[in-house]
Formats: sequence, C-alpha cells, structure tokens
Amino acid sequence: MCRLFISQLKSIMTATSNRAMPLLIALLATIGPLGIDMYLPSIPAMAQSLGSSEGAVQFSLMTFFAGLMLGQLVYGPLSDKFGRKPLIYLGLSIFVLGAIACALAETVLQLQWFRFIQGLGGSIGMVIAFAIIKDQFHGPEMGKMMSMVLAILGLSPVAAPLIGDGLQTLGSWRTIFIFLAVYAAVVMLTVFSFLPETRQAEQRAQFQLSQTFKHYLKIASDRNFIIYALTLCIAQAGFFAYIAGSASVFISEYQLSSTQFSVLFAVNAVGLIAAAILNPKLHEKFGPLRAYKLINTAYLVVITLLLLCLYLNINHLIVICVGLFLAVTLLGFIMPTGSQLALMHQGKNAGTASALLGAMQFGFGALITTITGLFAAYAGIGLISIIFVCALISGLMCWIFFPKQLKAA
Repeated sequence: MCRLFISQLKSIMTATSNRAMPLLIALLATIGPLGIDMYLPSIPAMAQSLGSSEGAVQFSLMTFFAGLMLGQLVYGPLSDKFGRKPLIYLGLSIFVLGAIACALAETVLQLQWFRFIQGLGGSIGMVIAFAIIKDQFHGPEMGKMMSMVLAILGLSPVAAPLIGDGLQTLGSWRTIFIFLAVYAAVVMLTVFSFLPETRQAEQRAQFQLSQTFKHYLKIASDRNFIIYALTLCIAQAGFFAYIAGSASVFISEYQLSSTQFSVLFAVNAVGLIAAAILNPKLHEKFGPLRAYKLINTAYLVVITLLLLCLYLNINHLIVICVGLFLAVTLLGFIMPTGSQLALMHQGKNAGTASALLGAMQFGFGALITTITGLFAAYAGIGLISIIFVCALISGLMCWIFFPKQLKAA
C-alpha cells in the first residue's frame, strides 16, 4: 500500500514537472535579468540615500555584470560534471545572500561588492536554463521549448522596472533587494519540488573538467566564432550603457518620475521583444549574415542622427525617446542574430561556446557600465556618445570583416 502511494505520488510529480517545465526554466532564467532591471528606476534615490553620486551607484551594475561573467564560465562546466540541481542550489543560495546583503548596505562601496556576489549567484539561471533544455529536448521539441521560455523571459525587462518602482513606493529601494531574495528562495524551493535532475550520471562521469580551459582557448581562437562574438559584444555594450545610464538621464536630467521612467523602459523593451519575434522573417529575406550587417548599419545611422541632434541642442524629450526606442529595437535584431552566427559553426562545443559568449557579453557589459558611470555627469550627451562609439566599432567590423564571409555563404 505504501509502495503504491509512493509510486502514484512520483507519477503525479513527474506529470506536474513535465507540464511546468517551461515555467520552471523561465523562472530560473529570469533571475539575472530581474537583478539587472528591477532597481534601475531607484538609482537616483539610492545615490541620495547612500550619500554618493549616481555614477557610483551605476558602478554597482558593473560589479553585478562582473559576477555574471565569472559565473557563466564556472557554472556551466561544473554542472556538466556534478549535475544541474546541485549547482542551482549553490547559485541561488549565493544570490539570496547577496540580495540580503545589498538590502542592508550602508555605503555605496558595500553595495558594489554585494552586487558582485549577487551577480555571481544570479548567473546560474541563464547557464542552467538552456543546459536543461539541451538535456531534455531534441529537434523540433527543443525549438518549441526554447521559444516558450524566451516568450516568458521576454516579459522580464517590461515588468521588472515597473515592479521595482512599485516596491520602492511601498518601502524604499532596499525593499527591491528583499523581494529578489524571496523570489530566488521561492524558485529554489520550486526546483527542489518539481524539477528532476536532467544531467545523466553516465554523462557526468564521462565529462573531463580539466579540459575546460583548453576548450575555451580553442573556441576563442576560432575565427568563425571570435569575429561574430566581438561584433555582437561591442554592439550589445551600447545596450548595457543604455541600461546603466538611462535612469539618470531621464529622471535627473529630464525630470521624469521613477514611474514614468519605468513605463518608458517597458515600452523600449516591447520594441526589443517585437524585433526578436520578427527576426526570423528578416533572416528568410536577407540571410543571417546580410541581415546582421544591414541592421548594424541602421543602428549606427540612428545613433549618429541622435547624437547630432543633441550636439545641435535639439534635445527635446521626444527626440531622445524616439531615438533610443529605434536603437533598442534594432538591438533586438542584432543580439539573437549575433549569437546565432557566433555559435553556428561550433557543433559539439556549442555548450562551452555559449558559456564563453555569455561571459564575453557580460565582460563587455562590466567595462561599458564602468565608462558610463564615469560619464554620468555629462547626462544624455555622454550616454549617447558612448552608445555611438559602440555602434561605430561594431558597424565598421561588419563592413571590414564580413564581405568575405558573405561571399563564402
């Protein structure tokens, strides 16, 4: 009788986990993005509360990116060797501790260090979520599951700033970090209850952890990877600059409320999502390589025109809002296509290459958010100048390095 009950309970749990799999994976994947986006509307208030500059608070975004970068490199190989669930528990526990520490921070320096710890834990979601999909699904089912997860994940940049602004209104900016700690704890409990271990014991036994660095080095020296990866990372650095600096520009320079900024950020995120949805149609018409080159060029043109407007004192709120909306939307085409191009020749090393690409993206994000923080005093013109430099370099790389690749394709 007892065995029958346990058997039925296992069957119910298995059926529940199968139905809940997309949601479980998406909950994991949103840990990092929520940690990035949720506190953006509070940056000016945090600077005032901690007695520091807004640039110093923006620097905490850089330390978070640095944690995400290192975590990407470490968690992937470790989860291949020891399984997905133990690493989920480790990463989410670190994230919870980091979030609680951020809520208790008394100086901006403490906040910066605690954000690094939080980022180190938060990187687990992005690494493990897609590894689980790779473990469990194949062929069309894998594509279907990826689309479902990305659809849920796409809501994060829309909802996160609005939720963060609401939490700040209810309490203070510290409430946001308490919420993130609770959210991660709930995700950990849900994983424990419903997510099975997807990395098979035989696979874990066969994986050689000592070869990880060798694989990273081999992929980094592959021209088919590094050209596309660098172009993507430099273009996307402009997006990270926008994330880091936009709150200061719109709240401090244009005098928007934190709620108005959150709505504006959400609107731009909708443009990003729409572009990602339409991206396959663009590939059908032009092919990934040509589409990537064209969109990078359009991205450079938009930012150049916006920068010229600001230098000519045509700096009305509508001008910068429209310019950034178009730029962010174009990045919605650039980011998935760049990832696809960088990974398409990697074959059996796709998982390791994906981890390396993610680390590179957040590494560039850490660098550019540091620069954005240093230029915070220059407000809108400083932010758009940084994005312009990123767009110019990535655009030139497309025009210099891509023609031969286009002919070969």
